[in-house]
Amino acid sequence: MEIDKGKWSDKDNDQLEDCICFELNNVDNLIPIPKDIKIPDETTFIMSIEDAKHLNAFLEVTLNNL
Repeated sequence: MEIDKGKWSDKDNDQLEDCICFELNNVDNLIPIPKDIKIPDETTFIMSIEDAKHLNAFLEVTLNNL
């Protein structure tokens, strides 16, 4: 997974904020997907650094408790 760091325009205060962007590939080409299931080939996420830190903490707790 590639993670890019960039800037995003906060429309509330008209300033640029740090953000990250990453793309998840949801489809494994080796496993056929039924035609009635709608799954995008790729999903792009753009989020603030602060949100990414919260997501990281949530995933660490969740995955450590499996």
